[in-house]
Amino acid sequence: MTHSIIATSITLLLAFSQITHGFQNPSTKSPRHQQNHRQRHITTRHTPLLLHSTTVNTTDTVVTSPITGSETNIKYPTSRGSTVDSRLIVDYNTKNANDASSSDDGSSPLMALRLSHILFASTELAAQTLEKLTKSEWNFEEMAKVVSNCAETREEGGSVGWVNLSEDFDDDDDDDTSSSVLDADTVKNPNEHLNLILPPAAREKILSTPTKPGDILMVESFRGVHLVQIVDVMVDVRRLSYVKARKKKKKKKEAMIIQNEMEIASKGARKDVHGQGTKLAGVLGGALVEGDDIESIRDKLDLTYKIETMGCQMNSADSERIEGQLASLGIRPLLENEMKDVEVVSDNDGLMQETKVIKSTKKKPDVIVLNTCSIRDHAEQKVYSYLGPHAKRKRDGEDVTIIVAGCVAQQEGQSLLRRVPEIDLVMGPQYANRIADLLEDVANGNQVVATEASHIMEDSTKPRRQSATCAWVNVIYGCNERCTYCIVPTTRGVEQSRPVESIVDEVKELISQGFKEVTLLGQNIDAYGRDMKPKRKFSDLLRVVGETPGLERLRFVTSHPRYMSLGVVDAVAETSAACEYFHVPFQSGSNAILKAMGRGHSRERFLSIVDRIRQRLPDAAITADVIVGFPGETEQDFLDTLDIMEQVKFDAVNTAAYSPRPNTPAATWENQLTEEVKQDRLRRINDLCDLHAEERRARMMDRVVEVLVEERNVKKPTQVMGRTTHGYIVYFDGDIEELRGELVNVKITTCQRYYLAGKIAEEGEEVTKILPEV
Repeated sequence: MTHSIIATSITLLLAFSQITHGFQNPSTKSPRHQQNHRQRHITTRHTPLLLHSTTVNTTDTVVTSPITGSETNIKYPTSRGSTVDSRLIVDYNTKNANDASSSDDGSSPLMALRLSHILFASTELAAQTLEKLTKSEWNFEEMAKVVSNCAETREEGGSVGWVNLSEDFDDDDDDDTSSSVLDADTVKNPNEHLNLILPPAAREKILSTPTKPGDILMVESFRGVHLVQIVDVMVDVRRLSYVKARKKKKKKKEAMIIQNEMEIASKGARKDVHGQGTKLAGVLGGALVEGDDIESIRDKLDLTYKIETMGCQMNSADSERIEGQLASLGIRPLLENEMKDVEVVSDNDGLMQETKVIKSTKKKPDVIVLNTCSIRDHAEQKVYSYLGPHAKRKRDGEDVTIIVAGCVAQQEGQSLLRRVPEIDLVMGPQYANRIADLLEDVANGNQVVATEASHIMEDSTKPRRQSATCAWVNVIYGCNERCTYCIVPTTRGVEQSRPVESIVDEVKELISQGFKEVTLLGQNIDAYGRDMKPKRKFSDLLRVVGETPGLERLRFVTSHPRYMSLGVVDAVAETSAACEYFHVPFQSGSNAILKAMGRGHSRERFLSIVDRIRQRLPDAAITADVIVGFPGETEQDFLDTLDIMEQVKFDAVNTAAYSPRPNTPAATWENQLTEEVKQDRLRRINDLCDLHAEERRARMMDRVVEVLVEERNVKKPTQVMGRTTHGYIVYFDGDIEELRGELVNVKITTCQRYYLAGKIAEEGEEVTKILPEV
């Protein structure tokens, strides 16, 4: 729907609302009406808030993995048919029995919901608007500004703000305006200031309904009918984590020295300026100190970090969010080959007089972050191998903080602390943007494990982007599939879609910062919105984001053949910013193996998607993932996979020989193939991939293509590197300082297997376009 049509429709709705009922302000309500409302509220018995309840308790499930031989940390249901509703799985009432620091007051770590609302005079108007919002034809904030009857929130796009979940709706605690004196024990209603915006009756309905960010509820109050959107949640992540105090070793007392404006014993316990814990004076000392002198403390400490990222684009995006959090604490990235001066004491060749010498040495990071991936074989061993040198630094007395994040962290949980006691923080992917909160307990001398299921909160800080041109934007977290080989559902949890408005706002912010390309991320991106109430469609999201002013290019990964609709292909074809690129893993060309994998689609279904892409976008690039050597795979099954490769001729394929992963059914099957067979099939399919990649890029010879310049060619500094809409890498001569972020027409003169090269096109040479047959 065009902007003019939307504006006209909104105007008609507004006119109808005003003519039929008029704008209703709570101040215009009669005292009698308000009194009737209070009486209805008083006679309604309070029921426990279901938002905090759960029907599935997975928080204490620990099993021994036959793959790693260690205990694994299961926080999400793993069997097919089990619930995948995050509203039921996320249990904020579960207290970790091993966490002595947990509160016993029975209160929930879920503290508040951030809400927006649109107020209508009738249910009919509210229902019509909800239908448009569900299809992403209208924006919630813009609708609120135009049609909401709430004068108090209209200009703010309907923003209600944070609603405290500690509100008690019991009769005894009801707000009685006839009483002028409050009991000493009476606790003031934390949401009382919202009574004339979102009355108690509406709040009680919202807080007693299991919800998650992105949901829109229709509730009634004496003001009218509210459409209420759950924008965000506020969770005390420290209450969801396992905290273990480090054992203190008794050491000889030595002279006290002054360092970083804090008293620090050269050996023994340390104290920060607040007198809390033993860690703040070390690596994270000044970074977590609050007050007017925080900047001066940070400058003197000059803390650095190094982050190592393994695995997929989701991990890359998580690392950017982690870096944003560290930057907010005043911790900077360690520069490559950064040096520091240290004072070395020499005994001067055995003479009694000592000599102090300044020596330059390579600086080591104060904070180590390993963002892990558990997809590939030996993932756990790689983690332990990487941690070895850093753990030795700590054993040798160096002040270093070690953080293990990502999927292996979620998979292993507390067992990581038992294997590597030097680790300070273990956290799952769901806490990537809340690392600063968790580091507070680390700074107090504790070891922390944060792997409990939690709703994903919006970023409190801006991610530190690795590119100035292209950016990742998460749109859905987790995966509800139960593929028999895949560990992702147990490490990244169930699907949680972000609100459309939050995604669009992030994209707008990126464009304002000069970014030209955005890639929407999701483990199963076609499932976007199916976890929301009401449900949404990914194709609608594509169109909305693609229409954002200033956005030059839009990509998305990863699609699933079971859920990828033809509407997604149509949305790409009809959205100018959308790139003609599809990543659709098919995993196997054999229906028998696809069934054993639990993929939920057939080879025919996958090929129908390819046909649709070729019809609408005949020049589009198609890439995929495939697994060879799956348990029970016969030679004919493998040949069926090669047959799909020949039919489609992929632009690139990520190939892997099957490897058993913890907590997956296929890992326990007896029909495993030998390594010799798996490696032979991997070699054969890779040869075919290389052949097709070369063939697909050869068609670009002498074409003029549009290239978005990203960086310098590291192997040839006089050249720049960019990508076509197909995702092909292109090199050509140019100055990166002038061309970074620019769209340049390049004529291709060289076609290699996995890259192209060319020269800037002459004036008048137009981009070559391959149009669909009519």
